[in-house]
Amino acid sequence: YTYGNSFGLAYDNVKTISFFAELKADFSPSVSLAVNGTYNSYTTEVEAEAWNLPSIKIGADLNVDITQKWYAGANVFFVGDRKDRTFEISPAAVFPPIINVETVTLKSYFDANAHVGYKYSERLTGFLKLNNIASQNYERWLNYPVQGFQFLVGASYKFNF
Repeated sequence: YTYGNSFGLAYDNVKTISFFAELKADFSPSVSLAVNGTYNSYTTEVEAEAWNLPSIKIGADLNVDITQKWYAGANVFFVGDRKDRTFEISPAAVFPPIINVETVTLKSYFDANAHVGYKYSERLTGFLKLNNIASQNYERWLNYPVQGFQFLVGASYKFNF
């Protein structure tokens, strides 16, 4: 618990002003593109920051039906800086414990993902997913790094219920 490997809760009344914009385009029945962005402004009553909440999020999605059987897509997104706190208990002090609190800025990050799939039938589909293609090393939360490049090969079957 004292090694930064757990979450804590901070309760506060947070007022959020949010602006969201999205542009979607269907270039054809088989090609679609969506671009979106969100700006948030947070006001807290007690806490110094709205912890782990970014001010800016930007994303884009592209989906393509290559043929009736083949499909593909890509997703990219950007998340702005966030603030977090770290608590460190001094090992030298037994009682009363000395707790050092530090505010940390988590850096913004960019992520890119892609997928391709084959629809063998209405029920059976095979797919390949590529995540974090740029292999960015970022922390979604403080002391919780994401994995680098990942891939997933799989199949799905739809049962008739």
